[in-house]
Amino acid sequence: MHPETLMVIGHPITEHVLVSAIVGGCAVVFILRAIKSVKDRRDSNRIYEVLRRCAKDGKYTFRSSGTISGITNLTQSRISDLCSKHPNIERKEHERHMWRVVN
Repeated sequence: MHPETLMVIGHPITEHVLVSAIVGGCAVVFILRAIKSVKDRRDSNRIYEVLRRCAKDGKYTFRSSGTISGITNLTQSRISDLCSKHPNIERKEHERHMWRVVN
């Protein structure tokens, strides 16, 4: 057996196959994270635009996750998660699911 061959579960695996598997796995993780990032940005922008439009008419300052969910078709938990990370959206103090746009 060559020194660059590894034994994994009784089967020889060459160094090239192992490196290829590692690189392939990293590429998959990178692609999945990129897709998640794009979806998060898209959904955050949708939420922000809903809140911005609601604030524009001066009638509503804060909107609930449930109301935003009805407009955007996103789950309330996703809305809460994205709103809590958005730099221009803030949560109403002492109310977990009320959000507004800040400048």
